Amino acid sequence: MRIQRIVTRVLEREMSGQLWNPSRRWSKKTMLLVFVEGDDGKIGLGEVWTGGASVEALVATIEQDIAPRVVGVEAHAFPAVWHAIYKSTDHSSRPGIVTACLGGVDMAVWDLLAKHHGVPLYKYLGACREQVRCYGSAGLYGTDKSPDDLAAEMASYVEHGFDGVKMKIGAVDVTEDVARVAKTRAAIGPQNRLMIDAVYSLDVPASLRLARAVAEYDIHWFEAPVSPRDVTGQAFVNRHGGIPVCGNEGDFGVERFRDLITARAVEFVQFDLAVCGGITAARQIADVADAFHMPCTLHASSTSVLLASTLHFACAIGRCESVEFHMLHQWLFELAPAGAFAVQDSHVRPPPGPGIGIELSPDAV
Repeated sequence: MRIQRIVTRVLEREMSGQLWNPSRRWSKKTMLLVFVEGDDGKIGLGEVWTGGASVEALVATIEQDIAPRVVGVEAHAFPAVWHAIYKSTDHSSRPGIVTACLGGVDMAVWDLLAKHHGVPLYKYLGACREQVRCYGSAGLYGTDKSPDDLAAEMASYVEHGFDGVKMKIGAVDVTEDVARVAKTRAAIGPQNRLMIDAVYSLDVPASLRLARAVAEYDIHWFEAPVSPRDVTGQAFVNRHGGIPVCGNEGDFGVERFRDLITARAVEFVQFDLAVCGGITAARQIADVADAFHMPCTLHASSTSVLLASTLHFACAIGRCESVEFHMLHQWLFELAPAGAFAVQDSHVRPPPGPGIGIELSPDAV
């Protein structure tokens, strides 16, 4: 089977602007889907992370730089093209954008291959499990949203079936954040995991101060405490903050994660298929983490395409601690089969059917 064409589709959804995290206020959600069609008529689906810049550059990179090197290639030979394109970023100033776009195409090719063979993606990759542990994620700041409101939100995720929840911190004074954490811990009970995420908003002293202030509330991990470019500082927080550090969802390429791991800047290796280079890169990252006996946790906060791909991938790696199940960003969930993404005892099965379990053509978007 050869790859016949690659199509992109941009979707935008307006949001209220009433919710925010330490790095952005959510007034709009922009999504970029990638469709890779084989000469057998089947279509694979992928997604590219769009945060932080206009989507037009992503579309142009896929259509002008990547597609001409991929169309006409035998789908099973795509990994060779992936490595050639990734290697080409050694000589450019655009490794991040190229890797993210390459990852969206990569996800779609793997979905296409699994659909071509008529098997679920996680089985095509090599199944390690049939379901994966997930946690409920959101806990944003909001207009007129009190610590009690946050606590009720987090408790509702436990009622939904999760035994772990994640909330944002770092956008307000430490005293206020401690009150938010305390209320949340009381609401979800001592038996459930509580994770905090600063979205890279703090420096080292502020991270240490916050970590020590909330340590008594049994925090499972402290995500993205400092700039992802400050590996030394992140390692210092991990070593001295008293809470294991998780990261970094915005990083890409196996070399970056090798550096995070060898610097002991993380205890939980977190990556996102839509950012890191797709499934091909994610397998490399997972293998490095496994070699250092570190658990992986996968970030996912966008459409059903990304969540489905992530669940399938998570079921195909040996050392997966969890997958993020975002309770705010649930875009295009209506495209998934009925009953997909059901939570049972904090575990979620990948959508059934060939590939990622979602059938969609670009003309239907």
